[in-house]
Amino acid sequence: MKAYSNDGKTFNLTDGDHWIGEIVYENAFFYRAEIKLSEPLGYSIKPVGTFDSGFVLSQGDTEVASLAMTWNGKIVISFHHGKEYALKLSHFFSGKFVVENALGEPVAALEPQFDWKAFHYSYVLQYDITPGQAGSPLLLILCVYAANFFIACMSGANAGMM
Repeated sequence: MKAYSNDGKTFNLTDGDHWIGEIVYENAFFYRAEIKLSEPLGYSIKPVGTFDSGFVLSQGDTEVASLAMTWNGKIVISFHHGKEYALKLSHFFSGKFVVENALGEPVAALEPQFDWKAFHYSYVLQYDITPGQAGSPLLLILCVYAANFFIACMSGANAGMM
């Protein structure tokens, strides 16, 4: 599975030739975005809280999930139906991300690949999520969103925007 961008503002998530979804950012600061999946109604992400350190995922007027960056470097993805996941660096110097469930078991991994020619990232995803599990395509695309935000914060791309 791969998440790639052709313009730096739109990330497509594909599994081989099968399109799963996309993230369309409002601007290059990786805050506000629209998420499109195969469902007819899309999702929107917007920052909330002090210093815009949290995000809310909404489908129409209904909040579906929240994302929050913690002080120990994790981004916690909490679905309102009770499931919770955490995205973090797998090792400090590796640059790879791992996604763990609430029990600390790894369920997905993202390996960022930087394209120096186009000057943006793409990701190779490995996952162990049952395809029929509710929210799995949404979880995977939220992991890409969280990884983009994490990299933007660590690289200073958001300096002055908080």
